Amino acid sequence: MRDYVQIAIDYATDAIKDKKRKKYCKLIRQAAKRFLDDLKRADKKNCPFFFDEWHANDACDFIEKLPHVEGKWDCPTIIMHPSHIFFVVQLFGFRKKEPLFIDNWGEDNKFYPRRYSAALFAVARKNAKSTLSAAIAIYCLCCEPEDGAQVISAATTFPQASIIFNTAKRMVEKTADLKDAFGLECWAKAISRFETGATFKPIHAKASTQDGLNPSQVFIDEIHAHKTADLLNVLQSAMGARANPLFVYTTTEGYVNAGPWQEIRKFARDLLKGVFKNEADHFLAVFYCLDDDDDEFDETVWIKANPLMDVNPYLLISIKKEAVEAKQMPSKMAEFRIKRLNKPASAENGWIDLGKWDTCGGEVDLEKLKNYPCYGALDLSSTSDLTSFRLTWEIDGEIYTAGWGWCPTDAIAYRTERGTVPYAGWVEKGYIKQTEGNVIDYGIVERDIVELFEQFNIVSVAYDPWNATDLVNRLVAQELPMIQFIQGTKSYHPAMQATERYYMSGRLHHDNNPVLRWCASNIVARKDENLNMAPDKRRSADKIDWMITLIMSIGLIVANSEDNEDEDIEAAFKDVLII
Repeated sequence: MRDYVQIAIDYATDAIKDKKRKKYCKLIRQAAKRFLDDLKRADKKNCPFFFDEWHANDACDFIEKLPHVEGKWDCPTIIMHPSHIFFVVQLFGFRKKEPLFIDNWGEDNKFYPRRYSAALFAVARKNAKSTLSAAIAIYCLCCEPEDGAQVISAATTFPQASIIFNTAKRMVEKTADLKDAFGLECWAKAISRFETGATFKPIHAKASTQDGLNPSQVFIDEIHAHKTADLLNVLQSAMGARANPLFVYTTTEGYVNAGPWQEIRKFARDLLKGVFKNEADHFLAVFYCLDDDDDEFDETVWIKANPLMDVNPYLLISIKKEAVEAKQMPSKMAEFRIKRLNKPASAENGWIDLGKWDTCGGEVDLEKLKNYPCYGALDLSSTSDLTSFRLTWEIDGEIYTAGWGWCPTDAIAYRTERGTVPYAGWVEKGYIKQTEGNVIDYGIVERDIVELFEQFNIVSVAYDPWNATDLVNRLVAQELPMIQFIQGTKSYHPAMQATERYYMSGRLHHDNNPVLRWCASNIVARKDENLNMAPDKRRSADKIDWMITLIMSIGLIVANSEDNEDEDIEAAFKDVLII
């Protein structure tokens, strides 16, 4: 048996030594540091967990006795890559100090549960994440002492959920010794273990049909594709009776949607950054991707998202081919970024580069901004959905922005029931204000906007005239400076150009508001015969209201800038304002 623990330690040590991030991305270097720090922490008396080399080595040794089920290999059984060993050693090596008492387990009937009850393994495609998940699932089915265990592979569709299951099933079918040793039986849609009453099954995302489940280990494949958290919520609540639960998320990035992956990704990144200190000891995160400052077409950095590239020459050849197409065809770029670099992309043909957008996130201190002049924008959209108001400041060439939103109760309930967008969560966290009824209460919107005028030094507010006449008339009657923003390429083009310049150069500062990010991921630009831009609401993936107000408010800044370097843009913009 190989010394898997030492392999994992060497891997982590190499990652930390790679200070220039030539082979290991920032997130893996952070994961490596966390692992080595936790090994030291585990030796302390007050630590709630310890590290057990036997469990770590046993899981790895078990996996390497399983057969390959796809392709041709020099060795008939799996030989794990160090990146996989790094994950498995941590997942099974760290154990809680409080034991469970299991009859006939060891000499004293004491079984120490895993420290980690949730784990994320994110990596570009064709890096054997499904094989790894299948192998871990079989190990849990066979080697973790829990009567009636329910091991589950879950995904948005049954075929997707079956990928991990079918891989595991073929491994079991090809290994007679494994079937005999643990009494395994393979069925069309299940693997059963009669001795303990345990099963392994695939399920899909129709959460309402899964209420009878009592899962012990859950493997969620391609979590980025889940548009709602319904299945996760059902499985997590159903797992409440298990003493040694495990959720394993394996995924490659995808197009941005409002599903649970956005929150899981942010949680994992914050965890690796050290935001939670020791408060998230239950969660393991191993995340392979390119760094934000990497040249996406530099093949020397692709290994950061594709750790198996150093042992699989065919992987490099495939990525090279796709890179050539992505470089020449913008339509291929998003797919290349997602599948090969493991970086998120906005909606297909999306206008916003989310990688650049996310680097602009950070605190926006409204208290400090109160004395500076700012420009606003109002988009009432539909009476039965989001209404957006945004303020934007330009200070020494830097843009700062903050937004407010309103939505009627019925729309929030409808969106929540459909599960398309987490409106209810956004209301709970204060990003959106809820108004009673099935339409927006414009009286509340009016009152809130007047209060914002009292708090901030607002020069003027642009508005989309659609559906806005009554509210705008009431605001104008209170002598608030409202400016009609004509909807078309002539007005939007200079505003969108300026928005691009600010966020692409890192001079736009937003507060990581998830509603604004969602709208940014949805927006698609249309162009006229002169290549002038405007937002294309028809082709955009979903709501874009919050981005519309950002663009309009930046447009006002452009139109009112005294030292604007592009006089043609300024003149064109002023021509289409109705003041």
